[in-house]
Amino acid sequence: MNRSGLVLFAACVLAAYTGRLRAVASDADQLLDAVIARLPKDPMKVTGELVVRRRHGLPVGRFGFEMQLDWGSRPSTAVYDIRDAFGGSLERLTVVRENGAAPLFKYASGDPLRQEEMPPLFDTIQFSDISWVDLALTFLWWKDGKLAGSDEVKGRKCHIVEVPAPVGTIVPDTDVGTNGETGTPYAAVRLWIDRELLMLLQAEGLDASGNLVRKLWVKSFKKINDRWMIKDMEVQTYPVKHRTKLVIREVTADAPL
Repeated sequence: MNRSGLVLFAACVLAAYTGRLRAVASDADQLLDAVIARLPKDPMKVTGELVVRRRHGLPVGRFGFEMQLDWGSRPSTAVYDIRDAFGGSLERLTVVRENGAAPLFKYASGDPLRQEEMPPLFDTIQFSDISWVDLALTFLWWKDGKLAGSDEVKGRKCHIVEVPAPVGTIVPDTDVGTNGETGTPYAAVRLWIDRELLMLLQAEGLDASGNLVRKLWVKSFKKINDRWMIKDMEVQTYPVKHRTKLVIREVTADAPL
């Protein structure tokens, strides 16, 4: 084969390899899009509790939470409230998503709530193990993921997807909130997606060296209007100090936000 033939052959191989990489990424992105499409579209209010326990199971803290979710609206809106043991307001995160645009975040704290500068989304809420990224499952909307094999979680067959954490700068927005998801200890998140239900069953946040930073896994589900939702979830930060359980107590229909 002459030189020009070798160059042409190498170009064809490179094109085929690049196309395969894009196909793998596309498959992963399409899988996460399908997971998002399975989220309930009707407005709803979800109330529950965050229970922080030591390694030996003794509770050391409890926080109430309320989610007002309107994933089916355009733009989609979700409001996450954290409350103390007496129902007083502690923190609130509002997430607004428009097709094709970066998510917009607005943060408030105190009782009564007052808008403040957005803290790092990957910092844990109060002294629990769960971050705003975990509570809002924002990694489901990340792009450029890749399929990384298959596994079983609690006897359920799952796809494994690895998604790189988005890179950008948090830019203040005087109207809606802040834009971006930086300041993260995650370099990537590994997700276990149920093949049949198209639901997240487990997630692991990894640092730049591939070390485990935080792990969350679903304990049980709840079916609402023919859609499955997480009912109980455990979250653990590494190195291990304690573990936090998210328990959903009630789900009710709500007016659009």
